Amino acid sequence: MDLQTVLADVKEILAADGQYDHLSDAQVYAPSIQVDRQNVYFILHTDGQKQLVVFEDARTVNDFESNESMTDGNQKLLVGDLSENNWHALTKRFAWVKPTSRHGYKYTFGLGDRLGLASNAHLRLFKGRGIMPVLSQQSIRELLLTNRTFTDVLLDAGWSVFEEGYTDGWGADGDHVKNPHEVDYAVKTGCSMITLDCTEKIHNEIADLSDDELDAKYNALDAKYTTYFNDKYLNKTFDLGQTTVHFDKKDVEQSVLIFFDAVEYATFIYHKFVVPFNLDFEISMDETIVPTTPANHYFFGNELGARDITPETLAPKFYGEFQKAIDYIGDVKRFEREYVVHEAIAEHFGYKLSIHSGSDKLSVYEIIGRLSKEHGWHVKTAGTNWLEALRVVAHEDPKLMLDLYKFSYDNLDDVASFYVFNAQSNGTAPKPAEINESNVMTLLENDDTRQILHTMYGSILNAQKSYEYVYRDKIFKILHDNQAEYDKYLNIHIAEHLDLLQGLAKTKAEVQAKYEPQINA
Repeated sequence: MDLQTVLADVKEILAADGQYDHLSDAQVYAPSIQVDRQNVYFILHTDGQKQLVVFEDARTVNDFESNESMTDGNQKLLVGDLSENNWHALTKRFAWVKPTSRHGYKYTFGLGDRLGLASNAHLRLFKGRGIMPVLSQQSIRELLLTNRTFTDVLLDAGWSVFEEGYTDGWGADGDHVKNPHEVDYAVKTGCSMITLDCTEKIHNEIADLSDDELDAKYNALDAKYTTYFNDKYLNKTFDLGQTTVHFDKKDVEQSVLIFFDAVEYATFIYHKFVVPFNLDFEISMDETIVPTTPANHYFFGNELGARDITPETLAPKFYGEFQKAIDYIGDVKRFEREYVVHEAIAEHFGYKLSIHSGSDKLSVYEIIGRLSKEHGWHVKTAGTNWLEALRVVAHEDPKLMLDLYKFSYDNLDDVASFYVFNAQSNGTAPKPAEINESNVMTLLENDDTRQILHTMYGSILNAQKSYEYVYRDKIFKILHDNQAEYDKYLNIHIAEHLDLLQGLAKTKAEVQAKYEPQINA
């Protein structure tokens, strides 16, 4: 690299006095430019690669790693990789490059970038929206299926934040962590948030008990518990202002037996990790076989409050089906009626509701946005940026897309234990023989094919033959070569979500009419 040219770029930036629209070197990525007195930092795009440029006082710059360097008076010019060490060095200069808590942000949105290539586009969309993006959001299962680590996910997002000059705050979620080992891994990596998945502490089997079996199970508890819970809840009605929550005997018994173990576990995690590391805390109580009743939700929130615990967000299991990669399934009017009650409970206890598997639920976003009160909302999209990546593949290499669908269709049993979705059981997904290059784009429009392709991401990425990846490298090359196209699809996809949540559109049809013609533009 010609360092004299890079030095000339630095001098031009210093002379520009903040006006970077017409720099002479198109390889300087203007949104990334940061100037602190005579120190300059930016990202340089060269031959499809990205490099960090630092021009700083020679006495302070040595915590950066460089591939090439030169001195200029008292300053030193460095060109280095977008490495972990260099990111940490930047965070010492610019605190906004690090993830932060969602506390104080009314509206927050989880993005779950599967491949590490989506955050730049997302950040451009979120600028000025008044919504905090949680860019780094992956579960342990997702890390294993993509061969990534929490560090990989954090760095991909963190470098995008610097590159886009996004100073409004962003989050990093150790998503669906289930045990102290997983929580510790997320925390020590640098996640600002954890989503505690209480699956192993929520006793779904209780919901299947008869009334007599339920009574027997409950009354087998130590008397100190039954007395405490009966005195506190049995035949009590709790006033939440616009609505009330009542507990009959079955409500008390089911709430205690299904959820109290999870309350105790959340309390343990709170004191071991959340308080010492000042974490942003979300609790997932949606890992149940039946929807969360108002009594269940009130019980959980009230018992947390009795322990002086107020999570930032809590995720009930709402009525209806929130399946992966497709719209909400269920009675929308009933969802609205029940959301009013869950929102009142959340407001009463001081947290916001979290909507899990929130991708593509265009039929209910307007309801969530309209009914959410003082504490706002958090929506977690389920990594459907992966499907937008496949849209690029289908457009640029239809034959490869046909191969991906056939592989996914033929190997769907790989994910049978991970997900529940209609494409596994209803038999309506088109057979691979019915798809050809002329209709390959329909794979991204049909609910069944979307779910098949969405849930098979890990199997696709990890498929190997003769010790080499079958599809992974081909997919990444297509995305790198067509990043602008990928960015366009990403922004159309998420803009539909945000417009409905923010009340900028009222219906699914309205928002689709606004954005989807742009897909083929």
